[in-house]
Amino acid sequence: MKIGLHCPEVPGHLNPMTTLGCELQRRGHEVTFLGCQMAESIVRRSGLPFYALGPEDELTQRLESTFKALGKTSGIQGMMMTGKIFGIQSQLVSNYIEPAFDHIKFDGLVIDQVSPTAAVKAEQFKIPYAVACNALAVYWDPLMPPPPLVWDYRTDFYGRTRNEIAKHLVLWAYRMFAAEKKVGIDPLKLIRDNDPGLVHLAQQPAFFEYPRTKYPERLHYTGPWHRAERDDTSIDFPWDWLDGRPLIYASMGTLQNAVGPVFRKIIDAVHDLPMQVVLSKGGGQVDIPGPIPENVLLVEKAPQLRLLEKAKLVITHAGMNTALECLSHGVPMLCLPVTNDQPGVAKRAEYLGNGRVIPVRQVTTKRLRQELDRMLSDDSFQQKANEFAGNLASYNGLEMAAKLIEQAFETKRSVMNQEHIRRNQER
Repeated sequence: MKIGLHCPEVPGHLNPMTTLGCELQRRGHEVTFLGCQMAESIVRRSGLPFYALGPEDELTQRLESTFKALGKTSGIQGMMMTGKIFGIQSQLVSNYIEPAFDHIKFDGLVIDQVSPTAAVKAEQFKIPYAVACNALAVYWDPLMPPPPLVWDYRTDFYGRTRNEIAKHLVLWAYRMFAAEKKVGIDPLKLIRDNDPGLVHLAQQPAFFEYPRTKYPERLHYTGPWHRAERDDTSIDFPWDWLDGRPLIYASMGTLQNAVGPVFRKIIDAVHDLPMQVVLSKGGGQVDIPGPIPENVLLVEKAPQLRLLEKAKLVITHAGMNTALECLSHGVPMLCLPVTNDQPGVAKRAEYLGNGRVIPVRQVTTKRLRQELDRMLSDDSFQQKANEFAGNLASYNGLEMAAKLIEQAFETKRSVMNQEHIRRNQER
């Protein structure tokens, strides 16, 4: 089959989507990624063909500059900036994806949950599609706090009311800055139950989710879409610097990582620990004034998966991919979420018992050190991390996701999750 892929042009979405695409390619399908120009280097590095949408359009440059600005924001401000990005992406897809459909007669598309414009166009061309939740799978539910907010999971009246009010406020802010009226696309199209996507796939495992009042019946939790070979072996890392002391790996991701003061506070919090710390800037333009202690190695980029094999603890922004990689490697997480789905991911790690959370705007050196001391002295965090790693060892998320996509496109019928149907009937 000829299968197209489309997702936001950032590593957190591109890495799992291209890994899934490579699995489909390995299974004999012709796979092409459709995206804006800034995605090309990552896509081509994965070995997949790339079809550029509007490479000469000035919107492409605006998109790249807006992504850079996003790296300096957090919380609701970050959501507003994400809304602007959604608006620009929607215009590019609306203007340029139709020639791609004419050029390549796709049998089906795999579309990211936060890229609804491509789904609208697929429906117009009667192309079946699957929905991929490369980030946190977001389906509104009275028990679910909106992902950008660092709230605990609560089932009481207060929790439900708070969630409902906040949901509408977040949606209002997102829509205002996404200029929905201008692009004519509902940003929640692929989140609502009436979406016509044949199957929805989440790379998070089922255990990494709160209990719900209703379970989406076309949603399948497959487990992570990553492989060890995805780690960038071209990164030059001084492995001989590691001297056998316990290792902390710290990273604030590759997109929203322009948080220099947070990096400085991490350094100050760990400087006298009897451990080594690898602190990755994620390729971001981060200014970190002041001395670097001997137990801290500051690098532009790091081979994350290989370092996780050695790490005792991770300090992270709680992006979905890093969280899943920590779960797979049995590493507890101290989460410093910035915006978008990161607070929701972080609070799930805390809820499950293998992580702690400090919202990025509340990070202080003292609080970081207190949480580090707590997590390093309390064996329960490592016990939980080991439990989840053992659970995930039995998963083959890529194979399961690929088979579900094949089933959907071959039959052109919805692929239902029988476990979710059963749970809904029991309620």
